[in-house]
Amino acid sequence: MISKMMISSTSRTTRICLFIVPTLVTVALVYTFVPLRYIIESPPPSLPPYAPAYAPLPPCEEKAGMDVCVAWRSYARKCSPIPWWGIICDMESDWSTTDFSCKDKRMMSNWPVCFDNNLVPSTGCIVYSFGIDYDFRFDDAMANVGCTVYSFDPSMMDTQDHKRGDRVFFKRIGISDKDDDHYMPHIDDYVRRRKAPNGWQMKRLQSILDQLGHKKEQLTVLKMDIEGYEWNVTQDLITSSILQSIPQLLIEWHIFEDFPTRQQVPAAADTYFGVKEIGFRMFATGGYVRTHSPVSALRTQAEVGYVNTKRK
Repeated sequence: MISKMMISSTSRTTRICLFIVPTLVTVALVYTFVPLRYIIESPPPSLPPYAPAYAPLPPCEEKAGMDVCVAWRSYARKCSPIPWWGIICDMESDWSTTDFSCKDKRMMSNWPVCFDNNLVPSTGCIVYSFGIDYDFRFDDAMANVGCTVYSFDPSMMDTQDHKRGDRVFFKRIGISDKDDDHYMPHIDDYVRRRKAPNGWQMKRLQSILDQLGHKKEQLTVLKMDIEGYEWNVTQDLITSSILQSIPQLLIEWHIFEDFPTRQQVPAAADTYFGVKEIGFRMFATGGYVRTHSPVSALRTQAEVGYVNTKRK
């Protein structure tokens, strides 16, 4: 009797298990696959409008009747693609502050020069001054403190090579990124006033050093005011490692309405910031000329004095 009861109880337990187990498995499967199916079939939620990782940047557009550099600052660089005029405005912003404190800064007529730490030695000082336009004030001032100065300008067609004073020598040669005895210059007001049917004599700085018997390490100050040609020349000076040897650079940066071309502006900016990358720091800025509106007439220029902080 007891045996029959045990068998009967076992049978009931088995039947209950056979019912409960499939039920639990079914419930588990439902709760497992329904969310997965919902995730697979449901579209992803829409991104919020403030999601920066996915939201495209607005286009950079000139705002009608507005100073383009004011417009660029209002964008805070959060537009795409970066326009050529935005790149120019970035360079202008960099001119607003100096990043080298010169304790003995002197105005040598119309250009500043830093005399800290024997940057301008009392003996052996050599200055190359490119871009004269008949104005020798800076050159004469540097000669008066004991420097030997070489003044260069290919556009002074009525002036032959000559010794101007005890320490100032004029050469009718221009600086370029290539040697060319018959270079045809970009047409501007200077060129229109001074006809050069056979072109200008232009040379790389290394060629000029060789011609005059100088080494790059002997240069004390390099001054360039060359009306837009400074972009290619400066890049050549960096690439050739000549600039890295010069203690002081005085340069007037120019962006004219048509020179360099708008397509060349990004490369010009790379050259500009490349000067800092090799160790030059600004001790003086000034001489600003700016036209920001309309964008088709945009032009800018600034005189900048640099000290080479990496030269030993």
